[in-house]
Amino acid sequence: SSYTSRAGFIEGKNLSDRTHFQRAMQGETFVDNPVVSRSTGIRQVNIAAPIWSVPPKNHTEITPENLALGNRNRSDVELGDVTLRKPGELAGPFSFPMGEFAGPVSLDRVSEVITNTTLGEGSYAFALDSKGVPIAHRDPKVIQSGRSFLDSPYPNLKQIAQEMMEARKIANPQESVTLLELDGQWVYVAYAPLQQADWSVALVIPRANVERQLNYLNLLASVLGVMLIIAMVIALLQIQTFEQANARAQQEALLNRLTTRIRESLDLETTVQTTVNEIATLLRLDRVTFGWYHQDQQCLEILCEHRKADLPSQVGLISIESSDDLCDRLSQGQMLHFHDSGDQLIYCQTGNYLALPVMIRGLHPPGYLICMRRKPWSCSDLELELLQAVSNQLAIAINQAHLYTTTQEQYTIVSEQAQCLKTTTTQLQHTLAYVDAMIRSLADGLLVTDTKGKITRINPALVSLFDSGETELLGQGCQGVLGNAIANLVTLTKTNPQQVFTAEVELTNQRIGKAVATAILKDTKATDNLDSEDGFMGSVILIRDITFEKEVDRMKTDFISTVSHELRTPLTSVMGFAKLIQKKLEKTLFPLISTNDHKIQRTLKQVSENVNIIISEGERLKALINDVLDLAKLEAGRVEWKMQPLSVVDVLERAIIATTALFEQNDVELIKSIDEGLPQIIGDRDRLIQVVINLISNAAKFTDKGFVYCKVRRTGSEITVSIIDSGIGISEAEQTLIFEKFKQAGNTLTEKPQGTGLGLPICKEIVEHHRGQIWVESELGKGSNFSFSLPIPVESEPGVKTIAAETLLTQLHSSMTTSKMTTNSRDKTILIVDDEAPIRELLKQHLRAEGYRIQEAKDGWEAIQQIKQERPDLIILDVVMPRMNGFDTAAVVKNDLHSMDIPIIILSITEEQQALGVERCLSKPINLEELLKDVVRLTSQEKPTKQVLIVEENLPQAEMITQVLRKRGIGIISAINGQDCLSKAISLKPDMILVNSGIAKEQALVKKVRFEHKLATTFLILLDD
Repeated sequence: SSYTSRAGFIEGKNLSDRTHFQRAMQGETFVDNPVVSRSTGIRQVNIAAPIWSVPPKNHTEITPENLALGNRNRSDVELGDVTLRKPGELAGPFSFPMGEFAGPVSLDRVSEVITNTTLGEGSYAFALDSKGVPIAHRDPKVIQSGRSFLDSPYPNLKQIAQEMMEARKIANPQESVTLLELDGQWVYVAYAPLQQADWSVALVIPRANVERQLNYLNLLASVLGVMLIIAMVIALLQIQTFEQANARAQQEALLNRLTTRIRESLDLETTVQTTVNEIATLLRLDRVTFGWYHQDQQCLEILCEHRKADLPSQVGLISIESSDDLCDRLSQGQMLHFHDSGDQLIYCQTGNYLALPVMIRGLHPPGYLICMRRKPWSCSDLELELLQAVSNQLAIAINQAHLYTTTQEQYTIVSEQAQCLKTTTTQLQHTLAYVDAMIRSLADGLLVTDTKGKITRINPALVSLFDSGETELLGQGCQGVLGNAIANLVTLTKTNPQQVFTAEVELTNQRIGKAVATAILKDTKATDNLDSEDGFMGSVILIRDITFEKEVDRMKTDFISTVSHELRTPLTSVMGFAKLIQKKLEKTLFPLISTNDHKIQRTLKQVSENVNIIISEGERLKALINDVLDLAKLEAGRVEWKMQPLSVVDVLERAIIATTALFEQNDVELIKSIDEGLPQIIGDRDRLIQVVINLISNAAKFTDKGFVYCKVRRTGSEITVSIIDSGIGISEAEQTLIFEKFKQAGNTLTEKPQGTGLGLPICKEIVEHHRGQIWVESELGKGSNFSFSLPIPVESEPGVKTIAAETLLTQLHSSMTTSKMTTNSRDKTILIVDDEAPIRELLKQHLRAEGYRIQEAKDGWEAIQQIKQERPDLIILDVVMPRMNGFDTAAVVKNDLHSMDIPIIILSITEEQQALGVERCLSKPINLEELLKDVVRLTSQEKPTKQVLIVEENLPQAEMITQVLRKRGIGIISAINGQDCLSKAISLKPDMILVNSGIAKEQALVKKVRFEHKLATTFLILLDD
């Protein structure tokens, strides 16, 4: 035997789901069906009883009567600390089952139990059957002999056996104690008969221990009584189980035959009639009917019946009116017992009618199988189980018949639909074949990917573009076989399925392709929630080879650049001579013509206006050429960007200053709003100023009254600049065109002078180079909002050193005397170097009028020869010339110690003086007034009396410092390294030396310079990292 805890665990096993444990936890004693042990082959019975948490108050002696099964009025029994209770009875107000006592009992182990029970020192027990034959004894030989103690040669043993047999004959036998001599010693023999069998049990106790061990006799008697009772229970259960199994087998056989017939027939009427006939025969019923209950009419519609010959038929409608409760229960499909009372069916607890529901969900009202016996009928569990099974099978049969009927009705519909589907499938196959042929015939490459970026469809054009086999591409990821550019497009379409993306991609054989990508969505609703990927099915990408187009575009750009440069030269002559003519007319000729003749005055006015028109149209042509050239260079990637840390606020302020005159001419208010504490960005200051000036100019141009609002805000990791106006606005159709080349908005709506249509495309190129975006928000008649965003750098780029040029100049000027200025221009010589005679003549006339002496050269080689013969005070140098261009000429002049301090003004299509190291760069067409100012400034300062030696080794700022100092008129000497610096410093004696502090320390340059007495007054500036 064993016992478990309340949780049901025993030796690592969980018995909480076993029936005997659950019954014990409900306070019941559970006796299982007899089983044969698989290991021993011995029949045994398992018993389980609850162990209560609180024992009874009064001790009750264990007797066979207390333990007798079937005695429902027995008292509680306590054994040591374990208390057994009859089902449902508590030992106290707080008692509950705390565990289970369980185990198998074998009839063959009676002897073992008695002989192995520990009874005290010197004591032992034995048991005799009705003939005195020992069934349990401590000596196995006694059991094996099978000899009755009544025939024992030992008188005392024979005597005690006779007394035990006689005690069985007494009506109310009690235990007895006898003192006698056994095995040579005096002992007490206590014996007691068993009520459950003609058996007796005896306890042999040494004389000295009789009082202490006498109580064991009752224990032994109780144990044997329980074991005998169990044996009888086993026999009864075996008989009962056999009878039940036999009856169940017969009913199941009949049920199988019945259900087979039900399922084989699709005729509902025949099926139901067969069912009621079989049930009536099987259960010997007087009447069996089947019908539907109609709740709205409160009646039963009997469809078929089986009845005895002497009973009237009930087929038809039977009204249910005498009990509302009965109607409710019938409508709910409950199983009912009721009895016959005339024509009424009245619900009650017992009776001779049994109604079982037959539920077919969704098809009919509740159906009922009604069984009747004339005599009072208490339906057994087996009968009820059989009837419920038949009801379920009947429901299946009814449902099956209904489905068959429905299937027949739907078969025609399905056939028609199948024919339609076949036709549709054929059309779809033709359509798919057509689409497949189109895809394969596409000149552009087609690429389709799934949701994971795997390639699922390609066409021959794509295979040709990437020079790969179809099998090499299908099923692969884009990044591995087609490159990062296409993989990035797939990622973008997945995260932004509502947008279309384009990118240039590299093809094989150094070709270039343009890819257009978009997402494949299940339906249009997939775009409602832009953050959802539920509707995303993949990506489709079209790729076109644009190598030829790119080459044509490059040729176009080169052509535009060449033509623009060639146009600048004659335009410079036209505008220059026109301005000279205007100046001569206004200052010399017109004052000499004083007449009252209206015709002459009108003629003079017309001449003046015509000259103004020439100059004005020349300026327009100049702006057009500049815009075309700028855009061509931006598209070709030939712009030299001067990227540096800068303030967007400073950019806006300078743009506002440059456009102030536009607002003084009309009734438009300029408003600005700038966030505080904006961080710096990395950008090209001049180009960004160009963007803002263009946007403000456009806003002022198309706003007659109201305001222009300039706003700078920080939005996340970007700074956004917005130019908002209250002007005429832009239509939605035109908003998509204004950033295209040569496209303008409002051409037909205003009388404003038309521009080139290149301003906004140039702005777009500049902003996008800064990794920003530009866009417009506008509504016709309500103004426009042009905005662009610039990214804020996360951190400064490593390894880049910056220097404050103004700080350096302050240090320089603190140790140097500023050059003196002179205003006498008559002793100044200017060398004009240009291969175009009209340009030389224009500049010569303009400068001679200001009192300068002029020298001329046709190219750079001739200019260098003249400089060696006669040193000029200023050089005006063109770029494009035969034999030696202006760049090379300037380089030669600036690298010669004898000519390096001559200021140079270079004439170019771009302002590249920083790269050339010249003092000034003017773009063609030349503004003569601006040229004259630069000439006066550069020729008015004396030759620099101070020179700076710059050691270029490990000094990335050397070029910038050189440019800044030369602009201020300071002579520059370059040294390659520390040794070169020392030799040039000793020979040239500069006023200052600039050197990287690391180089100076490594080569001990400071010490060497200080040891040279000739350099005692030379300043040293060390630039630290």
